[in-house]
Amino acid sequence: MKFNFSFQKVLDFKEKEKEIAHQEYGTVKLQQSQIEDQIEGLVMVKDEVFNQYNQVNRKTIWEIQELQNEIDHVNQQMKKLENQSQLIHQEVEQKHQLLIEKTQEAKMWNQWKAKSKDVFQKQLDKQEQAMMDEMAILRYSRRL
Repeated sequence: MKFNFSFQKVLDFKEKEKEIAHQEYGTVKLQQSQIEDQIEGLVMVKDEVFNQYNQVNRKTIWEIQELQNEIDHVNQQMKKLENQSQLIHQEVEQKHQLLIEKTQEAKMWNQWKAKSKDVFQKQLDKQEQAMMDEMAILRYSRRL
């Protein structure tokens, strides 16, 4: 006799949900990492522009204004990326919470399946033992 978990389709569905939540979490984490890399790149660009700005004695007023515009542009980009970073961080937290929930659900269904299998195995063992006892009784009774 083979064990068939009556809710196997539900378990499969819960496992699939967990897998999807894990993939979504990974995707959002990757986006977060990319935005952090972009912010680091802008910080380096900003430092470079500031270094150029510090060499004022060799620049004309027009060049200084260009550097100031570039600094303003980098600052705007950084603000934009920081806002995106905050939104992504919130999304990462939501996806992580969803992943935890889906993992717990799948674990619960897996535990239920394991318990059901144990009960099935115990019943099977009882039946087998009863059959063995009956065979032993029949053998003994035929000897008498």
